[in-house]
Amino acid sequence: MKKEIYLVYKTDNWHSYASQDLIGIATTEDIAIALCKKQATKEHTRIDKDQLFNLGNIKQTQGYSGDGEFVIQIAEIDTLF
Repeated sequence: MKKEIYLVYKTDNWHSYASQDLIGIATTEDIAIALCKKQATKEHTRIDKDQLFNLGNIKQTQGYSGDGEFVIQIAEIDTLF
């Protein structure tokens, strides 16, 4: 059975790799999305319904109302990238 973790990043508006800041690690997609919501609250904003859809389907926001964007990367544990 594959075991996965979800890496949660905050990036610039262009999702560039150089701007990725790891802000959380989750054991499920739902928890990863909840971490994004917590970070948005910490930034005094919120993630709207469209961005929640994007996080669930393409694993990134597109036009988040706060600074930058969120990205969720799925990683299989005990595996080389």
